[in-house]
Amino acid sequence: MITVDARPLETKDQALASRVNLLIVDDQPSNLLALEAILKTLDVNVVKARSGVEALRSLLSEDFALILMDVKMPAMDGFETASLIRQRKRSQHTPIIFLTAYESDDLQMFKGYSLGAVDYIRKPIVPEILRSKAAVFVDMFRKTEEVKRQAELLRRAELREHQRQLAEGKERWEAERLHAEIRIARQIQQKLFPAAPLPLAGFDVAGASYPAEATGGDYFDYIPFKDGSSGIAIGDVSGHGFGPALLMAEMRAYLRAFAVAHADVAKILSLVNEALVSDVDGRFATLLFARLDAGQQSFVYTSAGHQTGFILDASGAVKSDLKSTGMALGVMADGEFAAASPVVLKPGDAVLLMTDGIVEAHGGDEELFGVERALEIVRANRSKTANDIVNILCASARDFCSFRTQVDDMTAIVIKAESAA
Repeated sequence: MITVDARPLETKDQALASRVNLLIVDDQPSNLLALEAILKTLDVNVVKARSGVEALRSLLSEDFALILMDVKMPAMDGFETASLIRQRKRSQHTPIIFLTAYESDDLQMFKGYSLGAVDYIRKPIVPEILRSKAAVFVDMFRKTEEVKRQAELLRRAELREHQRQLAEGKERWEAERLHAEIRIARQIQQKLFPAAPLPLAGFDVAGASYPAEATGGDYFDYIPFKDGSSGIAIGDVSGHGFGPALLMAEMRAYLRAFAVAHADVAKILSLVNEALVSDVDGRFATLLFARLDAGQQSFVYTSAGHQTGFILDASGAVKSDLKSTGMALGVMADGEFAAASPVVLKPGDAVLLMTDGIVEAHGGDEELFGVERALEIVRANRSKTANDIVNILCASARDFCSFRTQVDDMTAIVIKAESAA
């Protein structure tokens, strides 16, 4: 909606009145004084000129609502002065009334009108007639100036509106571009995660990750070793958003690269730590990396400060706590990482690996989702597939947040031992 100046009309008229000028041109000082006395009741500024030259000089600096000019003047008469006035663009349409003490013949009047005169007044001047005619042009000038002022206000208002619309359009474009970039970043990150459960004889392995924002710092992966065993990784970069997502992608690349040349999970984490430590810039990452051997039914892991995992037996009891075996990645270049003792997984056993976004999910009353709720969900759904258990667990943790926004990334992996390979 466009608005213009809403000042009271009297105020605007008063402001305009101070700018209305009348120019009277006569070589006789007594005539100038008489004209000024007649016109002063019109509330205008009367400018006096005693010659055509003085009149032209006045027109260089001021605009006039009307010019009252004597025809007969020495050096430059009224007609010559009017001709020069009309040659200047600024005064090209200024009304001119000629004053004459002589009878005007048709030829003289035609010459005056051809030079832009709007009227002739013969001397002696009747004050009422002069005032009434001058008042018409003063009123026209004021109204014209008011129209110009309103047009300028409207132009400025339209310019502001146009600029506002441009700014809004730019903001919308930038927001849409940002959303598109975020959507692409999310798609790219999701492609870094396994697209399907791990096909491994004797095991049902599945994982899922739900970032708190479009992208996150959580990570899970299945990495094949040369001997046919499988690497199971779950990690968490401090924070969430674009920065942690980039560091997560870097950690994934190092982990996969070192797993090609090494089989010892502790050695692999040590190498990843050395590679990451110069890039974390005040952040750190936790990572649990396990080696799952389907032939031996064995599970061995090392944990760089990661959230404790669990192995449950067929009855649902906790068989082993998969606690941290070393400090978080990126803290110290010479950090030491040890592998835990191998565990043989029996049919019916289930391994639960999580990030702290699940355990530390907050409810409306500040209560934490906690480890026990996570374990109960696994126990209650142990007959389901690993993929179903993971999705139920993550959905339960997200629902637990109630009206709150998810504040941290949530990732989980479930490994179910079904039978010997």
